[in-house]
Amino acid sequence: METVLVNSTSGLGATEVYGRPLLERILIQCERVGITRFLVEIGPAGRGATIEAMGSFENRDGISLVESFQSLLDGSGVIASEPCLMISDNVVFSRAQLDALLKLHATNPSGVTRLRSQDDHAEGIFATGPLTHLLTDLESHSALEFKNSYLPVALRNSPSNLGEAQRRLALALRNETADSDGILARAFDRRLSWRLSSRLANTRITPNQVTLANTAIGLAAAAMFAAPGYWWRLWASLLFLVSVTIDGVDGEVARLKMAETPFGGMLDKITDNIVNVAIFIGLTLGCYRISGSKSYFYLLGILLIGFGFCAISVARAFSVSGPRAEQFIGKVDRVTGRDFAYILVVLALVNRLPIFAWGAAFGTYVFAFVLWILTDRYSSYDGSRSRSHETPAVAEEV
Repeated sequence: METVLVNSTSGLGATEVYGRPLLERILIQCERVGITRFLVEIGPAGRGATIEAMGSFENRDGISLVESFQSLLDGSGVIASEPCLMISDNVVFSRAQLDALLKLHATNPSGVTRLRSQDDHAEGIFATGPLTHLLTDLESHSALEFKNSYLPVALRNSPSNLGEAQRRLALALRNETADSDGILARAFDRRLSWRLSSRLANTRITPNQVTLANTAIGLAAAAMFAAPGYWWRLWASLLFLVSVTIDGVDGEVARLKMAETPFGGMLDKITDNIVNVAIFIGLTLGCYRISGSKSYFYLLGILLIGFGFCAISVARAFSVSGPRAEQFIGKVDRVTGRDFAYILVVLALVNRLPIFAWGAAFGTYVFAFVLWILTDRYSSYDGSRSRSHETPAVAEEV
C-alpha cells in the first residue's frame, strides 16, 4: 500500500498532541509503515492552515493537497481500485494500531476494513480499502472491531478529550514495549514510567536531557555503593532502582513526541552501560572497604573482563538476521534487562551484597558463553530453514 488519504475537514489537524500537530503525527506514522504518497484534503480553515498543521511535511516529496477527495475519481492518477489508507485528521492512534489495521487489510484486500474509534462522543475514519469504496460507500461496510480498548480516539473540541487521547496513547505505548521488558520491569517499572513520560512529553524537556539526568542518578548510586556504611549501600540500591525505573522514560518521551533519533538511541545504550559498569565497580569497592580483603581487586578485574565478553556476545546476538530475528532479539533484550536492581535491594536490606559481587563476576562468563551458544543455534536453525525453503524453488527453475 503506497497511498494515504488524510481527510482534514474536521479542522482538528492543528491540535497539538504531545507538542506536535496531529496531522503531522498522522503523516509521520504513515511514512514509517512505507507510505510514499500523501493526499491531504484541505480543511475548513484553508490551505495555509492545512500546510502549517503538516509541520515537517510541508515541502516533502509525495505530498499533494486536494480540494476534495471526490476529484480523485476523475482521472487524478490514482486508480479507483487501488488500495488506500484513509484517516481523518482527528484520529489519535499508535504504530501498533496502524500495523493491526494493515494486517487486517491483508486478509481482506478487495474490501473495506475499518477500525472504529473507542470514543463515544466523536467519530473518525481509520480504514483501508479500494479508493472507490472508501469514497463512495464506506459506511455500508461493516467495521472490524479491534480488541485493544485504548485506541484509536477521535478528537473533538474539548480539553478533556485531548487529555484522554494522550493518556490512552501513553498507555498503549507501555503495552507495545512490554514484550522487550524483563518480568519485574513489566510488573513495576512500566506502571510508573509511562505516567511520568506522559507528563514530561508535554513539556520542553528533551529525551536526551532525561537520559543525561538519569545517568547522573545512576552514577550517584554507584558512588554510594562504594561507601562502607550499611545505610549508604541500602540507599544506593534504592537510588539505583529509581534510575532503572526512569531508564525507560527517555525512550517513551521520544516516541510520544515522535522525536526518536539514532543519536538518542545510541546515547541511551552507552550511558546505560556506563552506569552498569560503575554500579559493579562501586559495589566491589564497597565490599573491599568493608572487608579489607585484596581479593576484591582481583574480583574487579575478573568482572570487567567478563563484561567485555558479555558485550561481544550481546552485540553478536543483536546482529542476527532472519525470519525469527526480531523474536530472538526480543528475548535477548529481556534477559539483558536490569531486573537485577530488585535483587540488589533485597541483598542490601539483609547486608549480603558480597554475594551479588561474587555471583555477578563469574556469572558474566556463564551468561556470555550461554548466549554465544544460543546465537549459534539460532543462526544454524534459521540457515537450515532458509535453505529448505529455497530448495523447491531451485528445483522448479531447473
